[in-house]
Amino acid sequence: MPYHRYHDPRIFRLTSSVGACGTNNPNEVKSIQRMINDAGYQFATGRRLPTNGQCDTATTEAIRWYQRLLNLSPSGLVQPTDTWFIRAISEATTPGWRPSNTSGPLRVSQGQITFDAEGTDYITAVEPFKQRRYPNFSRILQWPPTSFSGVTLGRGYDMGSRSAGEIYSTLRQAGIEEYKAVLCSKAAGLKGRHAEQFVKVYGPLVGEITHTQQIRLFEIAYRVKRNEALNLYRRIAQSMPSAPAWEQLDPKIRDVVTDIFYQGVHNARALFQAAIEGKPALIAHIKSSPTYMTYENHRNRIRYLQ
Repeated sequence: MPYHRYHDPRIFRLTSSVGACGTNNPNEVKSIQRMINDAGYQFATGRRLPTNGQCDTATTEAIRWYQRLLNLSPSGLVQPTDTWFIRAISEATTPGWRPSNTSGPLRVSQGQITFDAEGTDYITAVEPFKQRRYPNFSRILQWPPTSFSGVTLGRGYDMGSRSAGEIYSTLRQAGIEEYKAVLCSKAAGLKGRHAEQFVKVYGPLVGEITHTQQIRLFEIAYRVKRNEALNLYRRIAQSMPSAPAWEQLDPKIRDVVTDIFYQGVHNARALFQAAIEGKPALIAHIKSSPTYMTYENHRNRIRYLQ
């Protein structure tokens, strides 16, 4: 599908060093101070950094704080070559570079019903991190407001039960920038209010991922859940004399079963039995589950099967 490509943001560049033992051109010091404040430093730490062009202890400590956040050496000094630091701060402070043409691919090779149910794009969402609400906008860090949900990126990639190494590796496979993958890996194991706080602090630094990155991330995560459903089906089907091979199930039935695994399956054996019996039985199984019906208006599994 053709889509519009947009340019990378215009990143602020230093001409000399700022921080501990740096050149500390007052104008550039002031620019760094302003960017640190705009990136949410006061919200995260409770400390407001004066924007006065003087490189004092408060300024070097603020630089160190963000360096630690980015897994950089906390030297308190920013060099013109420290593009990772500058880019992260710039993207957190200047989301105005975001293009007015926000179209991009929203079709996936498999699991479209799941992809569509796991988020929205600009068609229904307001600009993220700039207005009070950005419901279900998926190309930024988000936290579904439940105690068992973790920090989520893209269409349902929940980091709450994943290791830091898995998160970093998967995001890099999806083509997401290294510094964003490093930041997101810090969300490993966080759920509930801890995840909510993480999104508030780190969300502006991570910013948006592209449509293509979102698709790649989804396809990696979806493939894992599809294989999980397939392998469990094959094991359980051995004790079901009438069970066809997974590949012989109706494609829409396979899609719905995988979608249920993607979100969270309850009683897999009963689910597989209904899938084997056909669409009417699978619809009845969904209707009989209060858990599945809680999400039906949003996921539209029954309508998809009809």
